[in-house]
Amino acid sequence: MKAWFLFALFLTPAFALADSIEIRDIEEGEGPELVRHDTALVHYVGRLEEDGSEFDSSRGGQPLSVTIGSGQTIPGFEQAVKGMREGGKREAIIPPELAYGERGAGNIIPPNATLRFELEVVEVQRAPFTGLDNEELAEKLDEGVTIVDIRRPDEWAETGVVEGSHRITAFEEDGSLNPEFGSKFTALVDSDDEVILICRVGNRTSALAQALSEGLGYDKIYNVTDGIMEWLDDDRVVRHDCPDHEETAQC
Repeated sequence: MKAWFLFALFLTPAFALADSIEIRDIEEGEGPELVRHDTALVHYVGRLEEDGSEFDSSRGGQPLSVTIGSGQTIPGFEQAVKGMREGGKREAIIPPELAYGERGAGNIIPPNATLRFELEVVEVQRAPFTGLDNEELAEKLDEGVTIVDIRRPDEWAETGVVEGSHRITAFEEDGSLNPEFGSKFTALVDSDDEVILICRVGNRTSALAQALSEGLGYDKIYNVTDGIMEWLDDDRVVRHDCPDHEETAQC
């Protein structure tokens, strides 16, 4: 059956992740746990908790590719997969607040439905970059590693930027790639150099780091996992007085 719930981000409103899911591990699996930005190939069977009826399954077909933290699926599904290991099997019960909520989904998922998923991780693909928290970011900056803030000028003005950042907008407001990004970035950073990418909350930079690694051979990329917002929440210093005449000028 088609993994139509993959498009949940566009079908349902965003829900706060306050409600929790229920998890029962059947087999632990092997290797490191899945963390944010890792990709898992997952076989699943989805059922309605109320009557046990099956509404979707990948069995008999290709497993679903899920990148943790990307918002590809309903929030509860990502939560259920996170922390699993390759070969692991798990059962998860997802409340409606982390599934399809009051709207439901077409004629298949009724409103306020609790869902039960049987999950099996058949393969784990590690993110081709390293995540940094605030302490690790501060250490890399002290070492003089280049940091590139890929946000837009209006975002730089709103929050300020981490001192030392080079500012090169990667994505326009509509999500399209800035056509000048590639030439500016490659002129600044060689493929064998260390480089840190930072955005608002880490999602844009994770996608960009993946593309730079796989497409251009950058293999020493660091992604600020929770972006500049976590840096601000930690009361770290930012600059608001960066030169505005040259986008790539170091702040």
